[in-house]
Amino acid sequence: MFPCDLVKEKALAFGLHPKLKGKIFLAGGLAPWVISGENSNRLHSDIDFVVPLSEMETVRTFLKEQGLYDKNHDSLFLSCNQEKIDFGTEVFLDGLPVSFTPFFEENNNLYQRDFTTADFSTKDSLVTLCLPNLSPEDYITAYALSDGQKLYCTSLEFVYAKKSRKNRPKDQGDLQKMKQIGLKEDLLQHISASFSQGALEIKP
Repeated sequence: MFPCDLVKEKALAFGLHPKLKGKIFLAGGLAPWVISGENSNRLHSDIDFVVPLSEMETVRTFLKEQGLYDKNHDSLFLSCNQEKIDFGTEVFLDGLPVSFTPFFEENNNLYQRDFTTADFSTKDSLVTLCLPNLSPEDYITAYALSDGQKLYCTSLEFVYAKKSRKNRPKDQGDLQKMKQIGLKEDLLQHISASFSQGALEIKP
């Protein structure tokens, strides 16, 4: 687990990098704290970015250029991924996991892929979340930081809807901060409805 300020600094280094800006989107409970510039006063376990499927090779090329790429934590090379379908890749910064996982739209559904490896879970697995009637415009957006720069993230409405379903004690501060920043109620209801009809597939 890592202090909020350290994790925010690393997230901004990726999210605002000229080669990645607008191509990767910060996800999860860290987002409201990066947007607000405030401290969550809790520890964070990782940094998550979601990436349009078409930009995943751009991300891998960047990670290789930076000397960060780790084939052992690339979903394309997991033994359970016989079909070599892209579920993302992960790197480590002094032990801090940073994941880049692809999403795409198909037949009016939004698909978000993810994966776990045996060293962090019981086994390697490939995860697909299908959210009906959800578009990339509902999912991702840009927020202005205090210095005027734009950071591309999953929408706070999406983060709120997802965290509300889990309702873990550690999420309460995140949920409160998102309310404070401001949420679009109609979009939140739309995303929440999609979650209630969504399907999660885990292989193998």
